[in-house]
Amino acid sequence: MRGARSEWVSLVEAIEKDELVSEVALRYLLSQLLNQADNFRRLALQTIENLTLFLGATVIDKGISLSLILRYINQSDYAARLMEIAMHSLMQAMQEHQVFPDSLLKPLSQMRSANKKHGNIGDIELLEDRQIVEAWDAKYGKSYLRDEIEELSEKLEVHPAVGKAGFVTSLEAERIDELMPRYHEIEEIFGISLEIVTFKEWVELQFARTLAQESATEQELASAWLIAYTESLAQRRREIAPIDEPCYQWLLKLNETLTIK
Repeated sequence: MRGARSEWVSLVEAIEKDELVSEVALRYLLSQLLNQADNFRRLALQTIENLTLFLGATVIDKGISLSLILRYINQSDYAARLMEIAMHSLMQAMQEHQVFPDSLLKPLSQMRSANKKHGNIGDIELLEDRQIVEAWDAKYGKSYLRDEIEELSEKLEVHPAVGKAGFVTSLEAERIDELMPRYHEIEEIFGISLEIVTFKEWVELQFARTLAQESATEQELASAWLIAYTESLAQRRREIAPIDEPCYQWLLKLNETLTIK
């Protein structure tokens, strides 16, 4: 349980000791939740308005959007999850500009669900005919990927449609030379393209992919990325980005980041 654990325990104990009427406690709890929901909606609206002002006052390109998002991720709590959401948001923007018209972006999965039990290969997946054809797994704060490569090999055995898979790291990957033989073996066995890139390199690849197809200009994609990221965190894209983590503190930090001159 995240958040007010001790307060919740105290509340339950008070009810069990008949020191507090349960119905009164429930009504109070619901009223507080409603107040928090109202506060979140106001903060979400303010954050989106601040983004609109930011976009109107700044000539946005790949470098500006990447720099802003990286600074925000690295200064926030639960940075690993924010990196996943950032990657998914860029793919949302690309889908809006029809960069992959034959594929469908799978809705954002919950944290730590990229495993065989949930049928996932990565945190971000493209589907064709309900089969995963492209998958990217975010690895924040991890640079040595031996175990991850072996786990990917096991997943690929039950996902024959995959054509491209990769790991996106926040740090430069370590001991790549040691991993290359197994890396190439997996590519040959499954007939896929396997990549290990940093977050910055991955973003550059997606922008290059978009520009090569002339689906959008750099400025259009950069703006669409920031909008998708902000609206996802503001719970405005629940169908494609069902984020169950509390987003209030994330939005506070994003507001601060957007208003830094």
